[in-house]
Amino acid sequence: MAASILLFISVGAYFFIRNRYKADNLAANSYKGIVPGTNKATLTLANGTTISLDDAANGQIAKQAGVKITKTADGQIVYQAEATGQNQAVQNMVTTPNGGQYKVILPDGTNVWLNAASSITYPTVFKGAEREVTLNGEGYFEVTKNKAMPFRVKSALQTIEVLGTHFNINAYGDEALVKTTLLEGSVKVTSATNSILIVPGEQAVISRTGNGTISKQQVNLDKEVAWKNGIFSFADEDIREVMRQVSRWYDIDVVYDGDMPTEKFFGEISRSSNLADVFRILELNNMKFAVEGKTVKVSYSK
Repeated sequence: MAASILLFISVGAYFFIRNRYKADNLAANSYKGIVPGTNKATLTLANGTTISLDDAANGQIAKQAGVKITKTADGQIVYQAEATGQNQAVQNMVTTPNGGQYKVILPDGTNVWLNAASSITYPTVFKGAEREVTLNGEGYFEVTKNKAMPFRVKSALQTIEVLGTHFNINAYGDEALVKTTLLEGSVKVTSATNSILIVPGEQAVISRTGNGTISKQQVNLDKEVAWKNGIFSFADEDIREVMRQVSRWYDIDVVYDGDMPTEKFFGEISRSSNLADVFRILELNNMKFAVEGKTVKVSYSK
């Protein structure tokens, strides 16, 4: 059984809804054929070849520059350098679409979970004095410790440097803030303006409309990584912020009809819920949704 729970607070009114669904009925009950996201991604090799990871058969799926790429039975991809010593570091990229997520094991054993509409670019072999990757969108990292080779993530407006740690980066281009949240270890976050160190429970924040200065704040870690655990978690977010998350996961386009409320939404709901149930709960806060194809029109009326 999968649980779906959401609590909304708006203009002093409290709503608490608990629904339970059988997992095998979720897809069948999806609203007008729009289904929740699944594990799917595309691997782009150094020569430009693309491989659909959700369609590829288990076993070896590619070989390049002395490195074999294998898809395991549980859907992960693994890099293995041949013993010839002739392997070269060439760039690969894993990309998730709207409505997709994927776990990637990098050549050094680092685990990366990609949220929807995200990508990570990395070398097939880590060589030299550091390990460097580039992230677009959102990813959760569990970095393999290697004191001799610091791990660096380049994302919008910042570079994160670690030796081995667990952290989440939210750097979507349509979000006003770039956020790096630390769960374990320590990281150094650097922008064009300044550098700061954060400790577990802290979040480094950069505004896209500011001068690049990094600030930090204490956050709820469960909320920041809820997506990785299959949950939408909202806290002090308006309807546009809520719908940006919903649109990426259900692969829908969103348009707004009229003024939207300033009230904030609070609560959680399973990401395996079908869209009809997400809308049914949001409608308790006087939101209205009209669906035509893959486009959702959002309106508000008291």
